[in-house]
Amino acid sequence: MKQPKPNGYVLDETDETVVIATGFARKSANPKTGDMIQVWILLRNLNPIQAIKLGEDSKICFDCGHRGVLGKGRTCYVRVANAPLGVWKAYRRGLYPYLDRSQYAEAFARRKVRRKVRFGAYGEPVLLPVDKLAELARVSDGWTGYTHQWRKEAYRAYSQFVMASCDSEQDYRDAKAAGWRTFRVRSANAPLEPNEITCPASEEAGKRTTCERCKLCSGARPNDPRKDISIVVHGAGAKRFERLIQIAA
Repeated sequence: MKQPKPNGYVLDETDETVVIATGFARKSANPKTGDMIQVWILLRNLNPIQAIKLGEDSKICFDCGHRGVLGKGRTCYVRVANAPLGVWKAYRRGLYPYLDRSQYAEAFARRKVRRKVRFGAYGEPVLLPVDKLAELARVSDGWTGYTHQWRKEAYRAYSQFVMASCDSEQDYRDAKAAGWRTFRVRSANAPLEPNEITCPASEEAGKRTTCERCKLCSGARPNDPRKDISIVVHGAGAKRFERLIQIAA
């Protein structure tokens, strides 16, 4: 009897972190992204709620300003008590087998149709080795991804796959000078930069499409003519983020 396809796979593990891809057996319920494979970066031995309370989320989110401090003042839109916690629990129960690179092409297809991938549904995609990320991009039918680590030279190679996450006009200018395409979160009244467009899947753009169909947030190509993307701050921490923007200004 043929075994049912698991809903997730382990893509990479270290002593502290694990990278997991989900959405193979069940469709994603995320209305903004659409039906994409979701990649999660989690701590192996500490659930995501505890990790935030103890400040250990720095090991998967690094110095991202949206983390807050020990769970206080958090502006990240990800509700870790929902999907990230569920994925972590399933991982701890051994429900996700390890997926070797040689198996990527077969696994990342549904009925022989290649899937789209969302790198970093939670956590930093730079924790997935760039050779593995590149192979996943090669076998997929498109992808999206974002990193706050664009200032660090060690992660320059990721610029061809993921967007620089920017939280201010200065971030935007610095990232562009470093050769990245950008995804900037801005307040509702802030104007777009000359090379930016509003995220087509956003509420303010009328939700004209989904990330699955759009795929603009896929890093920078040589001489890339595509626009940078911006979105009005949203999610559970939106009000806190608006205050931080005002203070910074």
